[in-house]
Amino acid sequence: MEIPILSLIVLIPFLFSVLTLLTKNKEQARAVALLSSVVVLTLTVYMYLNFDSNTAQMQFQEFAQWVPSLGINYQLGIDGISMPLVLLNAIVIPFLILFTWNDEKNHSNRFYALLLATQGAVIGVFVSLDFFLFYVFWELTLVPLFFMVSIWGGPAKHKAAIKFFIYTHVGSLVMLLGIFALYFTAWKQTGTPNMNIEHLLSQFQFISDGLSRNLIFLALLFGFLVKIPSFPFHSWLPDAYVEAPTAGSVLFVLLKIGGYGLFRVSLPLLPFTPSMDLMVTVMAALGSVSILYGAFLALAQRDLKRMVAYSSISHMGYVTLGAAGLVSLSVSGAMFQQFSHGLIMSIMFMSCGVINRATGTRIINDLGGLAGKMPKLAVIMMLAFMASLGLPGLTGFIAEFMVLTFTYINQPTYVIIAILAVIITAAYHLWAMQRTMFGVYNQKFGVLKDISASQTFSMAIIALLILYFGLNPSPVLNMMITNSEKLVSLLAVTGV
Repeated sequence: MEIPILSLIVLIPFLFSVLTLLTKNKEQARAVALLSSVVVLTLTVYMYLNFDSNTAQMQFQEFAQWVPSLGINYQLGIDGISMPLVLLNAIVIPFLILFTWNDEKNHSNRFYALLLATQGAVIGVFVSLDFFLFYVFWELTLVPLFFMVSIWGGPAKHKAAIKFFIYTHVGSLVMLLGIFALYFTAWKQTGTPNMNIEHLLSQFQFISDGLSRNLIFLALLFGFLVKIPSFPFHSWLPDAYVEAPTAGSVLFVLLKIGGYGLFRVSLPLLPFTPSMDLMVTVMAALGSVSILYGAFLALAQRDLKRMVAYSSISHMGYVTLGAAGLVSLSVSGAMFQQFSHGLIMSIMFMSCGVINRATGTRIINDLGGLAGKMPKLAVIMMLAFMASLGLPGLTGFIAEFMVLTFTYINQPTYVIIAILAVIITAAYHLWAMQRTMFGVYNQKFGVLKDISASQTFSMAIIALLILYFGLNPSPVLNMMITNSEKLVSLLAVTGV
C-alpha cells in the first residue's frame, strides 16, 4: 500500500497546529512546531527525490469520493508547477521556527499554531486537483494570517489586517464566481457534475458564448492578480507586510498561490479565450508596470521594511510578465521567480526584523555602520540584497534573465519598460545597504549584539540555497521547463 504522502504533508501541519494550542509554555509550543515542520520537510524531500522531472503528468495522486452527487472529490496530485512551491514551503518553515526560537511573544502556542495552519493551507492549495478543495484551502490561508497580523503586528496592525482580509477576500469571491460559472456550464454540457480542475479546464473551450468565456477568464485572473499582488490590486501588500511580525512577513512571502493560479488555471484557458490577444496584453502590461512602479515606490521609502515590501511588488511583476511571454523559457523563468523570490525575501524580512529589534528603528537614515557591530548579519543580508537586485550567480539573476530574455520574443515593448526598472532596483538596494551597514555608526544604539546562533543558522542555510540554486538551478528548473513546454504546446506557441 502506497503512503498517502500528499495527505500527510497537508494534514500534519493542521494536526500539530491543534497540538501546539494544547501546549503550556513557549518551549513546548516551539518544539511541537519544529517537529511538525521537520516531518513535513522529510516527507517533501522524499517525494522530491522520487519525483520524475521528465514528465508533466500528475504524480503521487490520491483520490477518494467526497460528495459524488455534486462531483466533489478528495483529489490530490503534484507536478512540476507545484513541486517547487511545496519544496519552498517545506524548506523555509523549519528555519523560520528556528529564527523565532528565542523571541518573547505572548501566547506562543497560538503563534506557532497559526504558523503551522498557514503552512498546511498553502500546501493544500498547491496539491489540490479538485476546484472545491482548492478553494477551501485558498480561503483557509486568509484566517491564520489575519490573526497573526492583528495580534502580533505593529502599531497599525488592525487596519492592515482588515485591509488584507477585505482585499483578498473580495478577489477570492470574484474568482469563486468564475469557478461556479465554469462548473455549472460544464455540468449543463456533459450532464454530469464534476469539480475536477483538469476536467473543467477542458470543458471551457466548448462554451458557445464568447462573452461568457471572456468573463470567466477575467474573474479567475482577477482573483490570482489580487493574490500575487499585481498593480493596481497591490495596495493591501505594503501595510500587511510592514505591520506583520517578522514570521508573518515571511509567511506572506511564501503565499505564492496567486502566481500558481496563473500557471495552473489561467494559461491553460488562454488558447480558448476569444479575446486571447487582449488578455495576454493586459497581463504583460500589468507585469511590466508592477516591476517599474514597485521599483520607484521602493526607491522613495525611508523605512527599510516598507522598502523591501514594495520591492516585492516589483519582483512579483516578473511572474505576470513571464507568464504573458507565452514562451517555454519565459514561463519557466516566471515559475523560477516564485521559488527564488520566496528564498530571497525570507532573508530580507528576517534582516529587517533583526535590525528593528536591535536598534528600535527601521528608518534607513537613522541607521549606519551596523556591519562593524553585526558582521554575520551584514554578510547574509548583503547576499540577499545582491540576489534581489539580480547579481549573476544567485537565484534572482536566473529568474529575471529568463523572463526578460525570452518574453522579449513576443512582448518586446513591455520588456523594455521592465528593463528600465533594473537600474532603479540596483539603486535602492545599494543605497539601503550603504546607509544601514556601512558609514558612521550611530552611537545612540550603544552596544549591539550580532544575530544569535539559531538566527545565523536559519538565515545562512537559506542564503546557501540562494547561492546553490543560482549556480545550479536545474534541480528545480528542469521540472518547471517540462511543464512549461506542455503549457506552451497547448497555446500553440513555438517553444524556445
